[in-house]
This record gives sequence, C-alpha cells and structure tokens, in this order.
Amino acid sequence: MEKLFHLMRGSGAPPLMLVHGWTCDHSAMAPVAEAFPEHEVTLVDLLGHGRSPKATDYSIEAQAAAALAVAPPRGVWIGHSMGAQVAIAAAVAAPERVAALVLLDPAFIAPHEKSLAFGEGMRVQLARVDIPSMIEVFGRNQIVEASDPAAVEALVQVMKATDPAVTRAAWDAILGWDGRAAIAAVTCPTLLIAIDKALNRPADVARLTPRVSTAQVAGSGHMVQFEVMDQVAAMIRRFLHLNRAVIAG
Repeated sequence: MEKLFHLMRGSGAPPLMLVHGWTCDHSAMAPVAEAFPEHEVTLVDLLGHGRSPKATDYSIEAQAAAALAVAPPRGVWIGHSMGAQVAIAAAVAAPERVAALVLLDPAFIAPHEKSLAFGEGMRVQLARVDIPSMIEVFGRNQIVEASDPAAVEALVQVMKATDPAVTRAAWDAILGWDGRAAIAAVTCPTLLIAIDKALNRPADVARLTPRVSTAQVAGSGHMVQFEVMDQVAAMIRRFLHLNRAVIAG
C-alpha cells in the first residue's frame, strides 16, 4: 500500500510522532509541533484522512500499522482523540518502537455509561444525516475558546471534506476497539491528559495499568491543543523529564 502522507521537522531527541483524531489531518497536531521546536517531529495523515490514501480497513490496528511505517525507529507518540487509540495500538504492536505515550483527551479506552451512549448516538446520526454539515457543527462544538480561531476554522473545513464513508468507518472503528485490553498491554510510560467532561475517567484508565500517569486541563473542550497548549506542553515536558532514562533507552 502507498505510504501515509507525513511531514518531518526538526532534529532533537526524543523524536515525537504526532497522530491526529477523527476526520482531521496533520494540521490538527500543528500546535503540538510548534510547542516542541527542539524535537524532531513527524506529523501524519491517517488512512483516508487528509492527503493519505484510502483503504478497505480503517480499524485502529490497521491505522497503527500504517503509521508505524512512517514513524521514527523509536520515539514518543502523542495522539489526540482517535489518534490516542492509534498510538496505544502502535505501542502494543511494536513496543520497541514506542518509547512513551501521551494521550490527549483520548477517544474510548475505558468509556463510562454516558460516553458509550454518546458514541452510539453518534453512530445513529452518521447513518441518517448529512455528514459534512454534522461534522461542521461537531467540530466547532469541541471548542470552548480557541487560542487561534482561524486555525480551528481551517481544521473544521478539513473535517467536513473527509469522505463520508471514511467518517462512518472510522467512527465504527473507534467504538469497536477494545481499549481496556490494549491499554493493559502497554509496557511503556504513558501520560493521559483529560478534559473536565472526558469520554474516559482518568481513574478508570489508571485502574487498568500501573504505567499511566493522569492529568487534567482546565477551561478546555476536546481540542486541547487549540485551547490550552500551554498547560498541555508543561505537562508533557514534565512527563518527558521524569521518564528521560526509559525514553532514552
């Protein structure tokens, strides 16, 4: 299969592999790349998203395999939303390649009852409504107050442009993935950064593995990198510092 579209910047260690969320593209992780100019970073478009090829399999495991093909030999994977699921799957499939994980308000790992109801409700809507219009509303509703409204507007247009068939298949993959088993199998240090109304309660994820540290941002919706990147960057830097020996290998 044709490789995923990806961009590489910088040269510092440890390398950072940045993985975007549902219906987005690499631009969704640009604020993270900009916050870490001293690191080599790789930004990727997942299967069926942005400028990457379409596929017949949009499972989280298939997305992880495709991302591993363009990732650095060993690095820290930072995933947002669905991208956090993909990063976890990569760490399970190739633990020698993933030195540490950072999960930015991840999609379903250990979902609670309300988040599962939300997920199923979204599945029903995706089968019935005009998807681009729905995604436009959905995208804007993920923000409390953006630090760069123009960047968010550009991202909403990217989200609207995602093929509706990919949008549906990717949501099915998000819901169908066994996050509990996957996170329990992760062997590297992991940082989960949640929002106030998260799909996963940090304590629920922490009960599944001793390797996860949890944190919560203040005053942000789901798109934390476009709202409170200052908080997120500080948490990531502390995590990288505390786990520097493990990450260095």
